[in-house]
Amino acid sequence: MNTSIVRRGAVAALAALALATAPAATAWSAPGQVSAGATTAEQRKTAHLQPLPTSPVAYRFGETLARLSGKKLEVTFFAAIIPHHRAAIEMARLERERGTDARIRTHAENIIANQRHQIGQFTRWLKEWYGLTPEQARQQAPQEARQEIAAMEKEVRRMVAELRKVPAGERFDIEFVRRMIPHHTSGIIEFLEPQSRADHSQLKVAAASGINTQETQIVDFRTWLSEQTR
Repeated sequence: MNTSIVRRGAVAALAALALATAPAATAWSAPGQVSAGATTAEQRKTAHLQPLPTSPVAYRFGETLARLSGKKLEVTFFAAIIPHHRAAIEMARLERERGTDARIRTHAENIIANQRHQIGQFTRWLKEWYGLTPEQARQQAPQEARQEIAAMEKEVRRMVAELRKVPAGERFDIEFVRRMIPHHTSGIIEFLEPQSRADHSQLKVAAASGINTQETQIVDFRTWLSEQTR
């Protein structure tokens, strides 16, 4: 089966998930226009409750993975997902320190536990299967992939730096969720190819688990955002 078609279908499913779970009262219109569902004033009022956009680089990286197979696919995936998970853990720790909402803090605890577990798995598999460290895996990834990984890491560092500037309290919960939704979406994009085409069955299972966990959290995060009236 053409893997690019599979990937496009999976990404379309992500877009459908975003639309299906987005708050109904946040319909957007062009500047100067007023939509049937929300006035411009209402749009401004709820703008701070919208998730940040998913990085276009994440989609390009998904396309890069779709062109790889075998060892190259697995090694390149590991090179990207391990630092991606580390960044999620960093943001979740900030939520645990500064957030106040019990529901979101529970999600943060789960993110720390789940993604720490996968980092351990992936680091071990890299060593067992290919004799590589995460740093060596990155060096062996195709040049295009290395550039995309570096760009994603730069964007995530900026995201974390912005989050660090937010004071503790309810506002922190919102800003954490606004950033974790696109971060999880990027992670799902990274998982798509290994889930369907990894050589190792263990990795297919782990990728499917990662997708399911992050999709579930995205739905809950979006629902939670829609419930905020600040």
